[in-house]
Amino acid sequence: MITILLAVVLPLLLLSVLAGAGYFLLVLPSRWRLPYERSLVLLDSDDRDELERADQLLGQAVNAGPRGRALDRIRFAQAYARAMLGRHDPARYGAAATVLDELIATEGRTADTAYLELWVRAQLKNHDRVTDLYAEHTELLDARPQSRRIAAVSHLQLAVEHWRRRETEGALHHFDRVRELGELTDRIPPEVNDLQLVKGVQSVFDGRTDDARDAFTGARERAGQRGLPTVEAELGILVCDWADGDPAELGERLARLSGQMGELPAGEPTTELLRTGVEVLRLVALVREWLGRPALSGAPSPSDFLELERRAAAVREADPDLGDAALVEGLVRYYFALSQPERRQALDVLDEGRNLAKGITLPEVLDLMERERALGDEGDAVSRYLVLVGEFLDDPDRSPEDRAHYRRLKDRFRQFGDPGDLDTRAVPRQRAPQDDVRRRNEALRRRVELIVYPRLRDLAEDAPAKVALRALLEELEAASRVYGDGASVLHEAEHKLITTTGEILLPEETDDQDRA
Repeated sequence: MITILLAVVLPLLLLSVLAGAGYFLLVLPSRWRLPYERSLVLLDSDDRDELERADQLLGQAVNAGPRGRALDRIRFAQAYARAMLGRHDPARYGAAATVLDELIATEGRTADTAYLELWVRAQLKNHDRVTDLYAEHTELLDARPQSRRIAAVSHLQLAVEHWRRRETEGALHHFDRVRELGELTDRIPPEVNDLQLVKGVQSVFDGRTDDARDAFTGARERAGQRGLPTVEAELGILVCDWADGDPAELGERLARLSGQMGELPAGEPTTELLRTGVEVLRLVALVREWLGRPALSGAPSPSDFLELERRAAAVREADPDLGDAALVEGLVRYYFALSQPERRQALDVLDEGRNLAKGITLPEVLDLMERERALGDEGDAVSRYLVLVGEFLDDPDRSPEDRAHYRRLKDRFRQFGDPGDLDTRAVPRQRAPQDDVRRRNEALRRRVELIVYPRLRDLAEDAPAKVALRALLEELEAASRVYGDGASVLHEAEHKLITTTGEILLPEETDDQDRA
């Protein structure tokens, strides 16, 4: 009986086991395996419809209830399909990232999931996450060479964003990471090495000297670490020290920088500009050194002027079109001129600087040059004085005594200048209205000031001649205001002014000679 029972039950049990095994091993897997395998064929396509179909098949496969590694493979394929669909619809990148997050949470990162996550985050422009992923999982990602390029792209994007926000340190950090990756280094702008220098320059213009010094110091350290010239950074630090630094010590530092110019690339516009800047500062530092000398220590010596010429020549050699050398040298020579020839030489230097491509444009200097050229020497002043005396001599409103005085002045000065053909005859004129008198006196004031300028320009403000002339000009102004009370007041003021002008032009020793 037992034998019969076993003979019947065992085959049925075996059939049941075989049927169950077939169901779980063949029927159930086929529900997800078939759509999964069909989707893999479609994933190689770039066609949107085929990728959409692959995503649908992978969804069916997931719903079929796979377990374990099979489910992980299907979900990875689903993330990949959605990532490829992101090329047609960027919103699908987010869906791919969601699937990847779930997959990584259960399976952990593999070389494949780490690379796909890196790529998807880059497409989502989540560059901070891309750089963090590469830094955290370099060993997994380095198996795929494209990982380094993806990370380099994100570092470049972050560097640009930092620079736009003027965050120099952040920009430099990411540019350095690009160099370390060895990818897309040709995309790094040549100006990147100057970022800290640019920050320093901007800080100088903003009046933030401490920030500028920190930036230039950092740039010097950075250039030294990379074996690059430090001339630009050193010059920036010197600019920060310029206001309070010792001129002689600054000049020595500038001389060293001038000697280091050979370290910079020859022929580069930046190099030429830098060389010009250094030489201009050396020239100005010399003048500042002179200004720091003790009071009453005397004018610069001949050796001082030779050094001035050498430094000005260095500026001209660095930039022949720049007028700064002529500006500094010309003004210094003008200030210390002891004679009219020396003053004329200084004006020639200034003229040379005015005619250059980047010439002298300071209004005060141009006005000085034009005035000096118009005034001429003291002989020209005497001639102009004779013309002025002749005009007063021709005035019929003058008293006989005044006209006799003006005639004596004319005879006295005739030997020192040629006034031209002056008509000494009286010319009939109508009395001028009060407003015309004021305008005439203003013109007289300007003419007298121009006539005596060659004699008075080098005198101190409290010199007797200057004090007397100012007093007489003020008296002339007061007389013109009360002209309505009588012309005699104005004529007397004009009489004194013209006489004093003559005394300024011809000192007392000339009067003694005339009397002799």
